[in-house]
Amino acid sequence: MQSTTVVKDPVCGMDIELATAARQTEHDGQTYHFCSSMCKEKFDQNPAQYLGKSAGKPKSGHGCCG
Repeated sequence: MQSTTVVKDPVCGMDIELATAARQTEHDGQTYHFCSSMCKEKFDQNPAQYLGKSAGKPKSGHGCCG
């Protein structure tokens, strides 16, 4: 049995598997993972907007990100 690590996209709140995350970025020495390039771009433009608070309810699919 192979274990998977699930992380939360800080922008949309979607749960994603670490191994299949579409994008990732580093900010202040921490690596963040994203479900899509759109979420990564939003985070990169204003990381403070997405840090220090919960991203909300998890979404399913990529409909939240375009």
